[in-house]
This record gives sequence, structure tokens and C-alpha cells, in this order.
Amino acid sequence: MKDRDKMPKPEFMTDQEWAWFKARTASVDLIVSDAQADVKAYLASPAGRASGATASGGFPTLLLTTIGHRSGEKRTTPAVFMRRGTDLIVVGSLAGYDKHPAWVHNLNANPNCWIQLDFDKYTATSRDATPAERTALWPDLIKVFPAWGYFQQQTERPFAIKIITPTGPA
Repeated sequence: MKDRDKMPKPEFMTDQEWAWFKARTASVDLIVSDAQADVKAYLASPAGRASGATASGGFPTLLLTTIGHRSGEKRTTPAVFMRRGTDLIVVGSLAGYDKHPAWVHNLNANPNCWIQLDFDKYTATSRDATPAERTALWPDLIKVFPAWGYFQQQTERPFAIKIITPTGPA
């Protein structure tokens, strides 16, 4: 990752938004801590989160539960997502840090997962987007969450793009 202190403010953010965003992504530990708090908030009040109506920042958000690739325990994280037909597309950006988020490693080890959209819970499977899908999806993904485009410029690591397909009720 490039020096975070020297990252220029993206054009799509105000000075106030940029200051908040830089503070909230100052370390991976802080990102993980905020994600855990977001999971609790989502579970306490799920209505409207999948549409973004009540989610942090107004972005469509789901809960993704994976099996830890080392622990074997269920791990839940919030994820901004985009719908494509019945599939849900998530991006492993980790705010542009040079490593993938833990959930990417978990899905690489075991593609079976669970998702929650507002109150609705589903079993699901995941797969990596193909190179052609990545190219086709990326412009729409950065419309959903412009920070993905900005963060991708901060690292040489290609972000994981996972396609999650619900398989039934959980």
C-alpha cells in the first residue's frame, strides 16, 4: 500500500468525509473493530440495510458468514454488495491494504457460506469472478461504492471479487 498519510483526497468526497474515512481506515485492527460493531448494529436492527436505507453510509449491506479457514468457526462480517440477477457481488478491498480480508481467505478455503439480507437468511456458495466478469462488473461496482475504485489505486493487490449465489433458506 502506498503511504496512507500521503493519500490524496478523492474527488467524490468532501473534506469532512475524507477526514472521517481516513480516521476509520487508519489500521486493519480499526477496520475489523468497526466491522464487528456494524455486525451487532445490523443484527439489532436489520430492516433497510440491504437496500442501504439504514446502513452506514447508505450503501447496500449484507451480512456474510463464512467458516474460518484456520479456526473452523463461523465468522460474520458486513459487506457492501451489488445485485446481479439472483447473485450478490462483494469486493474484498480491505480499504486498499495489501492483504485480503479474512473472509476472502475463508471463502477460498470453503465456498459455502450464509448471507443475511435485512431479516432474510440464506445458505449460499461463492466463487471468484472470472477475468471477463471482473472487467464487466468493475464499472458498476464502483458506481455502487466509489471508494473501491479509489482503494484499488492504493495497492497493487487485485481485489477479490466474489460472486455469491443463494442456494436456499438458512
